[in-house]
Amino acid sequence: MKPNYRFLMIIVLLVLCASCIYAQEVAPFKGSFEACKAQAQKENKLILIDLYFVGCMPCAEMDEKVFPDPAVAKEIASNYIVFKTDVMKEMDGKKLARKYGASGFPTFVLLNAQGKALLTEAGYFGADRFVSLLQKGKALEKQRKYLAFDTNLDHAYPGAYSERFIKTGEQHDFAELESYLAQQKDLTSETAFLANTVTNFPIYTNWIYDHLPQMIDLYGGSLLLNKVNAIAKVKSKQFGSLQQADSLRQLLSYIRPVYNERMWSVFLPIMVTSYYEQSKDAASYLQLMDEYDLYPNWDLRSNALGQVIFSQKQQPAILKSILKEFLEQQKKGALDIPDQYKLVALYLYLQDFAQAQKAMDVLLKSDFSDPYLATKKADIEQLKQAIAGKNTQNIQVKDIKKNIPVRLG
Repeated sequence: MKPNYRFLMIIVLLVLCASCIYAQEVAPFKGSFEACKAQAQKENKLILIDLYFVGCMPCAEMDEKVFPDPAVAKEIASNYIVFKTDVMKEMDGKKLARKYGASGFPTFVLLNAQGKALLTEAGYFGADRFVSLLQKGKALEKQRKYLAFDTNLDHAYPGAYSERFIKTGEQHDFAELESYLAQQKDLTSETAFLANTVTNFPIYTNWIYDHLPQMIDLYGGSLLLNKVNAIAKVKSKQFGSLQQADSLRQLLSYIRPVYNERMWSVFLPIMVTSYYEQSKDAASYLQLMDEYDLYPNWDLRSNALGQVIFSQKQQPAILKSILKEFLEQQKKGALDIPDQYKLVALYLYLQDFAQAQKAMDVLLKSDFSDPYLATKKADIEQLKQAIAGKNTQNIQVKDIKKNIPVRLG
């Protein structure tokens, strides 16, 4: 049977046309924010506010790589009107940034057609995550589940807060916000909450923490991120110094709803590492690594294990458990320079000098020409001498990290 080329060509053209339609539909709304809301009501669509500024790299990456993505374009074309506004140059942008406390860019605010807030998020989102975000907004609208923000862009905001977003030339000391908050009868009100998000007064930061579930329910987690990170950093260290791993677990469970998946994957390892740096309890740290799946690939885990190797050099049981992991990786293929270096250090600290020398021989054959490599041949000379002299005292061994590209989103 001969292929029906005409039929195939029609199918291809239809697919291409559909792609073109979605690409065209993703174009931002032209006009004021009020006009955008009117259009959204007319089309019965949600509103995606994209707060950006010229020179914002993640904003440009979103425009170049994410919004044109077919899956993103399709989701937007079907359900959203995009209102894109510059927070530095446009009054709508300035007012919306103030309204929703934009502290990172791009900031995305999802509203229903009447302007009721569904969610806010900040930062770069890859296409898959952005589609999920858009679908979440759609689901929240279906549930009629809204944040506590009203639709008024012109509240009587305290001057020290408002000046961050709309420059008038007036001078405001941030200390003004402390007295402002002290005068508020209801710290859950929109303006009081927003003023609190940009301060670091301990009494009001602690108030947020003590009322965290309520504040997440009212305003979402995104605006709470900075405050919660600051508190979690302090508490993680405190629990570490007291070796209270269960208290750390309770903390992590309590604050988890503040974070989206991406932010949790970034900050969770930092909190657990802060705990370990104070506790020096390697067994507990390794358990937490596995319990929370802190490092989903070997390169990340190897980087984390480095500090354990060098801080636990007098603990053979810990070193042997880590050695097993490196030997398992070795079975999969030749180790890279950072891993081979750590393998040498493990054998040296375990006083297995014969294996340390074998591992060193392999390391010395490595190519050290990579300009981004954290160590050079000269850096391992002392290690080589320590093996030859069977000396494990006063050895300056480096915690060499692998160069892992930063993933935006």
